[in-house]
Amino acid sequence: MTFLLRFLHLRRFVNEHRPLTVLLYGVALALLISIAFVVAFKYLEDVSWEEAVWQAWQANTTVGYGSRPAESTWGRVATMVLGTIGIAFVGATITAVFDYRTDQRQQRRIGLMNNPYRDGYVVFNFPGLARFMALVRELRHVEEDVGICVVDGRLEELPDSIAALPSIHFVRGSILDRDTYERAGLKNNRVVIVFPIDLSVPDSDATTKTVVDLVERFVPADTRVIYVLVDPENEWMFADSRSTSVLETLEVLAVVQECQDPYSAPAIQRLMHNTEGAHLDTVQPRQIVGWTWRDLQIRSALTAERLQVQVNPLSIIKNGAPDNCPAAQTVIEAGDLLCVINQLGSLDWEQFEQELARASEDNSS
Repeated sequence: MTFLLRFLHLRRFVNEHRPLTVLLYGVALALLISIAFVVAFKYLEDVSWEEAVWQAWQANTTVGYGSRPAESTWGRVATMVLGTIGIAFVGATITAVFDYRTDQRQQRRIGLMNNPYRDGYVVFNFPGLARFMALVRELRHVEEDVGICVVDGRLEELPDSIAALPSIHFVRGSILDRDTYERAGLKNNRVVIVFPIDLSVPDSDATTKTVVDLVERFVPADTRVIYVLVDPENEWMFADSRSTSVLETLEVLAVVQECQDPYSAPAIQRLMHNTEGAHLDTVQPRQIVGWTWRDLQIRSALTAERLQVQVNPLSIIKNGAPDNCPAAQTVIEAGDLLCVINQLGSLDWEQFEQELARASEDNSS
């Protein structure tokens, strides 16, 4: 009866604890029993420590070479006990390892494991299969296999087509739970993208504002926080935020533009897709500060031709506000940024700017 109660207690322990815990307890217990056997076998059989350890390994693994079997009664009893425990332990270990791997997959599938990726992207509120797949495709056209973590409290698990992609992780949790933001690994990643919980409801922007505010508490200053805005009229809520907004209605605006100009919308759309060849880069001018926009346009064309690269200035950004059609005499000042169009991966801005400055000096001389 006592043995049965202890067995039932052991079964209850196994059922109540995770596989890794059971495995660690089992290894610790087997190690203690093995040490006890080594000590007992050495003194009962009067052998060396090396022989005692060798016999313990044979009995534990049930190999049983029998190169120095026990001769005393108590030595044989100890060998029988350890051999029996070894049979149970080997089976239990294999089962625990299998259960642990299964448990890990299950925990990852339902979003209960911490985000393991660094220097990647964290996406709050799953935006739907089509949108997310498009986002992954565009990001990975530039950054192959970059880690992407989805944070959502409504999903039971990620769709199979997304879960099958490499370097995709899922964290399930409430946007009002501190633990959710810690498990998302925000401090270790460089971009956080916040989608509205409902792309068709303008009031979703209020929930987005809450998420953005909480995200900004957990991320360092150099982490980019981007949020999708349903209604432009709600931009005022984010006035005190350092995050960047992207209009959810961009597709609608593209349709309106298409109605007015049948070619501009496709051109802009291709420009915004990494997969379409042309690419936008924001760069910091240093050596050409003091130039006019006219100077930059003319000399960029000549330098690009000489270097056999494709680079075209698009806009100048002053105090965070882009001017997509600057006046010819607009001066590039310290602290300004430039947005340039180039073929994906073809632009080394530092080298290009050096060539710009060198060409200007040559012309002056």
